[in-house]
Order: sequence, then C-alpha cells, then structure tokens
Amino acid sequence: MSTSGGYGGKTIVVTTAAVGAFVATVGAVFAYTNSEEYQSSSSSSSSSSSNWKRKILDSFLTTSSYVTNKASQMKSEHRRREKKMLTTQMWFDGCDESGRIVNPEAMRKIIIEGGIESALRQEVYPFLLNIRDPKDSAVEVEQAKQMRKVKYDALRKRCKELELMMKSGKAYSKDSLPPRDLGVFTENAPVIKADAPRTTFVYGEFAATYDACDDANTAALLEKDLNVLSSGDKKNSKKKSWEVVQTQRCRKILEAFALYDPTVGYCQGMNELAAGFLRDCVDESEAFWCFAHFTSGAFRSHFVISGHAHLDGGISERLLALSTIFQICDKPLWKHLHSLNSENCMFAFRSVVVLLSRELDVSSTIFLWDVLMATRDFAPTAEATAMSAAAAVYEERNNSQFDGDSDILEVLTVGGGRLFLHVVAAAFLEMRHTV
Repeated sequence: MSTSGGYGGKTIVVTTAAVGAFVATVGAVFAYTNSEEYQSSSSSSSSSSSNWKRKILDSFLTTSSYVTNKASQMKSEHRRREKKMLTTQMWFDGCDESGRIVNPEAMRKIIIEGGIESALRQEVYPFLLNIRDPKDSAVEVEQAKQMRKVKYDALRKRCKELELMMKSGKAYSKDSLPPRDLGVFTENAPVIKADAPRTTFVYGEFAATYDACDDANTAALLEKDLNVLSSGDKKNSKKKSWEVVQTQRCRKILEAFALYDPTVGYCQGMNELAAGFLRDCVDESEAFWCFAHFTSGAFRSHFVISGHAHLDGGISERLLALSTIFQICDKPLWKHLHSLNSENCMFAFRSVVVLLSRELDVSSTIFLWDVLMATRDFAPTAEATAMSAAAAVYEERNNSQFDGDSDILEVLTVGGGRLFLHVVAAAFLEMRHTV
C-alpha cells in the first residue's frame, strides 16, 4: 500500500519495516498523548503511566520480523516474551477452587508483558473481551458458554432458513412483506461466500485438533461437533483439509454476524479478523462471540463510514485522528502528505481495518491483538473507562497491590482504539525515517 506520490524520490509504503524498528519513534508518538488535542478527549496520565505505555508498545514492536540486521535482538525479545507469557499453569494458579479469577487486573498485566499461550486463548479471550465475569465460578462459566451456544445456534438456524428462502424465491406471499433480515442476508451472503475462500488461515489450535483425527470418521464427528458438517452423509467421506473446514467456519460466523449486527452487516476485512479468532478457538460458537465482541466495540468504527452511527466515530474520523498524530509528531511528513492531498490518510485504510494483520508477521499480530484486548483498547472509550472504574473498586476491596505498581489500573485501560492508532502512527513514522 502506498501514497499517490513519493517522499524524497521514494514511495511511502506500509511494510513490516515500519513496525520492526518502532522503538526509535516511541517518544514522538507519545508527544501526541501529551498534546492538547489528545488531552481534550482523555484524562491526564502520570509519568509512571506513560512509562508503562511505552513499555507495552516497546514490547510489541521490537518483535517485528523485519529487523534482519538485529536478528539476535529479535530472538532475545521473543525469548523474553515467552518467559513472561501467560501459561496454562499460571492461568489456573490465578483462579480459586471454584474457578473464579482471583486477580483479574494482574492477569491482564501478565498478558500485556508476554501474551497468551495459544492453547489457552479460547479460555482467556472471553475474560479479556468482557464476555466472562471474572467473579463467575467454573460452573457459571460453563452455563454461560452453553447459553451463548444456544444463541449462536439460533443465528445459524436463521441463516439456513434465509438461505433456503433466497434460493427458492418463495420468501413471502404477494400479500405479505418479506422478513427484514432477508434483505440483510441477501446483500451480505454472496460477498461472504466470495471472501471466505480467499482468507489466509494460520495453523493453530483448531488445525492441530483437527489434524489429530487420523481417519475420516473421527474427522466427521469433529466437524459435526463444531457445526461445520454440510448436508449429506459424510460417514465414509474423505477427510477434508483443515483449511477447507476453517473456510466453512469463517463463512458461517460471518453470516451469523451479519444478522447479529445488521446495521454494519459484513464488510471486507472482517474475514481477516474472524480468521484470527478461528485459529485458536476450537469451539465455533466461542470463536463467533469473541469475534463479535471484539468487532462490535471501538473497532466497529472501522466498518462505519462516518461517526453518526458510532460513538467513537467512523473510519473517516479514525484516519483523520491518524493524520493529527502525523501532524504533531512529524510535520514535514504531514506537509508532504498534504501536498499530495493525502492528509486524510486513506493510504492507511487497509492497515487500520485489518488491524495490521497484513503488515505484521503472525507472531507479532497475535501479540498485538492480545495486548489490544488486555488493555481494553477494543472497547468504546466510555465503556473502557467504566470497566476500569469497576476494576479499581474490585481491587481496592480485595487489597490487591499489583506487585508495587500502583498505576496499573490506569495503564490497563486505553479504550476507543487509541492504543492501536498509536501503533499504526509509529509504524509510518519509523518508515518515514528509513526512506
């Protein structure tokens, strides 16, 4: 992706290069945090909080695969992150005998520093996305999970009904109006059907579970359990590849989401986000709800043209906010973009919509998304602030000390997608210094 012109005779391109050497631009990015424009829309933070934010972003972007001339530093950073990663043992040690999470914010802190073990994501994501209440016992968690599955199955049942209506052409009689959701499904289903096979899927927990099935019959049972078995008798069918099954799962949760949020429906780029949750969520229902909550928060604005339908604005406002960061942190670059009539930052559209999943290597993308969830950056600004306040009361009542980090509650809440915009801006700013 590039602008319509060049800077210093070279094309401005968003690549992993921009992200890999991010550390050099951390100071410039946080100049925006301290600016009047930023302060008008967010509460002031202490110097210790700024240090924590810098540490969060340093940890993410120093792991980029681009910095080949610093391979040893990269390997060291990956090893450091693996040592601090939230493991299955740490997760269960952080829960009491009933399965309740003892110290939710401390758990978030661990994830910010090291990410999440892949086998644990299906368990942890509902907590990070505010789907699961940390005070729920293991029994209550399972009951809520079953309730979510019932709701998801209802959405899928409706999708099948609408698909039959669409194919048969007998959706309604001459004397009656068509169901409202038929229009939504008819508009979105063909685009989803075309985009799902083009989605890049990464080998993860689902693929490993699926490949563990050593014969077609076992695979068919797994598919049936995961709601991806198509019509017909599959008892003696040849086992399909995990990529084919993932494509089916992707199509199904995107169709369900179009009915779940009919105002937005399906937009290109959602398939990339859905693939991220399908990778490690073996349960299709859980993958859907994690995707739905992640996409329905602050990042919903990426699929809305203007802000009239969303509290945190639409994609136009998001890109203008990115332009504001450029203007504050690198005026020569912003002036150059202005001369090209590109100050609206439309060249960064794809990078923002797919949350850098096309620009980063898989490991860095996964870690970035883990951090966006752990810091509540996915949540709308007001909701993230409310969650932080509730967490503060909870921790005060439980006399949690956070290992001496008194500012951790403030740091663990960003909200409104602001942290992500900082990351994107820093990527471009660093790239600007390499051309």
